[in-house]
Parts: sequence; C-alpha cells; structure tokens
Amino acid sequence: MNQFVTEWNTWRDSRNSALAKPFGWLSVVGLHWLDDESTWADAPGTFTVDDGWVTVSLDPGIKAGPAAETFDLLSTVGDGPDGSDPAGSGAGSGTGPGNGAGSGVNGAGANGAATNGAAATNSGPTRATSPAVPSDTSTLPRVTDQTGAAGAGADSAAGADGSAGAEAGASAGSQATGGHDAVPARPQVRVEENGFSAKIPTGGSLNWFTVGNVLYELIDRAGRLGVRVRNSKSPLLGKFFEVPVFDPDPDFVFLARFTRFDPFRTYPIETAQEDLQLQTQAAGIVTFDTQHGEVNLLATGCPKTGLQLDFHDSTNGSTTSAWRTIDLGVPNQDGSLVVDFNRAVNYPFAFTSFATCPAPIEGNVVPFDVTAGERRPPFFYSEAGINVPFLFYVWWDEESAEVTRPWYSRFGLDITILNPNHDDGRISLVGFDGVAMSGGDLSPLGRKARSRLIDVATEALTSRIPVIGIGAYSAFVIQAQRELRSQQGYVDGIETEYSAPEDRLLIVMNNELDPKQAGFDIVHTDASGLLYVEMPFDIPLESDRTEVEDFQAAMESGASISSWQEFDYRMVALIRHHR
Repeated sequence: MNQFVTEWNTWRDSRNSALAKPFGWLSVVGLHWLDDESTWADAPGTFTVDDGWVTVSLDPGIKAGPAAETFDLLSTVGDGPDGSDPAGSGAGSGTGPGNGAGSGVNGAGANGAATNGAAATNSGPTRATSPAVPSDTSTLPRVTDQTGAAGAGADSAAGADGSAGAEAGASAGSQATGGHDAVPARPQVRVEENGFSAKIPTGGSLNWFTVGNVLYELIDRAGRLGVRVRNSKSPLLGKFFEVPVFDPDPDFVFLARFTRFDPFRTYPIETAQEDLQLQTQAAGIVTFDTQHGEVNLLATGCPKTGLQLDFHDSTNGSTTSAWRTIDLGVPNQDGSLVVDFNRAVNYPFAFTSFATCPAPIEGNVVPFDVTAGERRPPFFYSEAGINVPFLFYVWWDEESAEVTRPWYSRFGLDITILNPNHDDGRISLVGFDGVAMSGGDLSPLGRKARSRLIDVATEALTSRIPVIGIGAYSAFVIQAQRELRSQQGYVDGIETEYSAPEDRLLIVMNNELDPKQAGFDIVHTDASGLLYVEMPFDIPLESDRTEVEDFQAAMESGASISSWQEFDYRMVALIRHHR
C-alpha cells in the first residue's frame, strides 16, 4: 500500500472516530426554535428568552448539570489579569471547587460545581482536531475577520455545524475596529436556583447542560435562538459503522493557488434549514487547473487559521449529499495549497435534519463529477426517527421510474436508486437495510454491469441482509446464491431453475424476508432457500387508495395487490418489518 493510500486511510479512520463520539453529530435528535416562552414534549422544563438571555426553568424531578463547556466557562470567572472577570460580565466570586461529579442543579451535574446566579464567560469552544483531520467541528467553515485577534475569536465562536461560523465571522468583523486588540464576543452563563441561563453571540453555539444521557445545546443563527438536543444513546449513533466513500484516487488531487480578498467579501447563503438564510465572508479565490479547464472557487475561513471550500458538483443528490466541504488548511506564503477531493466530507445535514449547515456560496460548482471523498451516507435521522436506507438498482422505463420514485419515500424507505449501466462505482452495503435489483430486459447490460450486480447480490447474501431480484434481474440473485452455496460446499442438486408464466412477473428474495407478512403468496422455495413470488403484469401503475393508512389496512385485511403502487407499499412494509 503506497503512502497516499495509507495517509488517506488514517484520515478516514479519524473522521469516523470523530463522528462516533457520544455527543457528536450522530447523536442529534431534535432542534427547537425558541419564542419568548417555549417547551415541547420531553423538554426538561420551560425556556424563556429575555434581553438575549435564555433561561431554562427545570420541571419538578428533573436533575441537570452543566455540560463540560459550560462548566469550563463557569470555572474561568475571575481569571482576568487583575482577578476580575475578563469579559466584564459582572460575574462575582463564589465558584465552587470542581469535584469530578459536580453539584449541578437539583443534585445532578456530571461536570463539576457551579456558581449560583453568577455569570461567566470565555472565548468559546475550541477545535476538536487539527484541520487535517475533519470531524464534527473542525470540518466546518470558520468565517473570520482579517485581523488576527478578531479572526481567532470568530474561529473559537464557530458553531458545531458550521453555520455558526458564518455568523460568528460577521460578529467578530463588526468588532474589528479596534484592530488587533479587538475583543470577540463570548458566551455568558449562569446557574440559577432552578435551572441555567446563557447568552451567546450571534452565530454562536454552546453545549449548555445535560440531563442524564441528553445534552442540550444553545444555538444562535442570524439572531434566531434555538435548542438542539443530543442523545448519546441515539439510534443513529448506535447504528453507525462508517461513512461510505469512493476509493482514493490521486487524479482528484490538485495543486492550487489562493488569491486573498482585501477586504473579505460578504455573500448571502442558504442553509440546510429552508427557512434560514445567513451571510458568510469569502476570504478569497482558490484556482486550479484540470483537464476540464481552469476552476475558480470561493474559499471561506481565514488564511491564518485555515481555509474551507464548500462546493457543489453533478454527483449531488445521487451518490453524494447536496453539497460537501474540504478543509484546505493554511496556504503557503506564496498562496499555494493542495485541493484534495479525496478528503471531501459530508456536512452534518447529511446525517440529521436538525443541522443548520451553510450551503456553498452561489456559483461554487466544480465542473466535473467529483467521484472522490465521502459518499451520501445511507443513514439519516429526522422527526420520523431513523430512516430505512435501501439500495435499488433499476432499469425500467424512465417514465415509470419518475412516478414510482416518490412512493418509496412516502412509504418510509430512504432509497438510493442507481442505474447498473451508468453508475459503475462500487458501493458498500454497510449501513443499508437491504438491496433490490429490478429490470425487464438483460440485453442493455454490459459485462461489467452484470458482474457488478452479481457482486452486490453476493455481498447482501453474505451479510445476511435482504436482497430482492425483480423481473429479469432475479437471475443475478439466483446466480449469486448458486455460486455462494457452491463455494461453501453445499450440493443443492438444482438442475432446472424455476420460471414464471409469461404473463407474470417473477420476484426472488433470500429467506431473510417473510413475504407472507406483507400478503405475498410464495409460489416456490428452492433447495438453497430462495423464495419465489409472482405478480401479474396487467395491473395499473397507481392505486385508487390515497392514504398510507389505506394501504396498511388493505394489507392487514389480506386484500389482493391490485396496483404497482400497492406492490411497492408491500415491499417497503416487508423491508421495514425485517428491520
């Protein structure tokens, strides 16, 4: 293994380890925007907003303690050069000594004792890793002012999903009139008699307090305050193994040059939340030459502390998430740097619907397929809970595909659809809850496409996850099963393969599934354990039923399948039941 691949593997291991942290991005289970007074189901109490301060009054019986970041802020009261509060918050003395367990509020608290009623400030969260090892904090843009002091402040104030950075930079920049002596805005915290209070700068984030295995994070996005909920026992965190990636390819490494803007330029940007728009600052232009011509992209961040490159490309929405990002590090004195798309990573919004990640500046589009770096992760958490990721290789007519594609999402399957002839990259099944392959004709498939489908079916069979072959593509599941059983030493004695009548569609699946649970009749079971189901071709595409509840009721009543829409619902139900 050469040094390039070795270093990339080390980087990837670090990335996966960072995502797997107990309160990392895979632990996020909720986001609640705050009004003057707010609460919600399972909230630990009532949240009130007054003059920028957010206070939580805990419900009776709730035991909470300051999170580590809050405790650090409380512990720094009186750390100024003359013994005063360095932020001028008016915090008094009375900080109790840390005891490892902590007194918290109502007897809880896992991070140390706290003051009661006194405010504390600090410079904010620090970066978890070096720029070369992207994680849930360090891979995100840190938009800063050009002065050293303001830049450092904005960097430390950057929020956990990066959209904080976009606002923190503007906040720091507005204070930069003092030059290098400008003091960045910093969070302030207090422990109240029955809760906690905090005030954070625009664009800031604060890991605030914990209740058992749940962490409550306070965020500000363009002046809008919210509470994000992180659960160290999140089902997404428990399911996580690794983020899927493209194989490392040195052809996606480019020598580039950075041209700095003076002053930085401000641009409006969208975010992962449809109703949230922000502003960000571009530090300059990154330029590099490719076989497609010269590419110019805007970089955020700060040349002194590290640049960030958010970008779109044509793989977005299919094999990759809606946009990705690269940590470019600090450019050399002559402006030279390396753009390595093999280290392109997903923003947190690719894992959870509760992230507020900043989108690329308009026009930051790479003019070629970036089949490098992280792929779109199959796992995702939203208000509906964890998704059911499913990989689907399909070659039917495009008109039918356009109609049926939305059905899967509506029925509860998060489906990745690939064309076996066009999408020729190998995709690991890690994280997927099943795979299907469907097509009415094998003739359009080349040798590589056929081999790939057999490999996919073999991996699914070996991993004991559901695999379904539909129509002519059932042959790939059958062949994979035959070859696998032979390699394992089984002699099934199957001399003639089962074939369906010409007016019926053949569906073949492994015995990880129980088709009877979804109302399918098993017409054949072969000696290797594969199950065979048939469907008539002459049924309509869409159903007269309109509500998901109606499809569910029909299945439970044993009604026959009278449309392909109902067929798809039953298939989704089959996969979900297996899970």
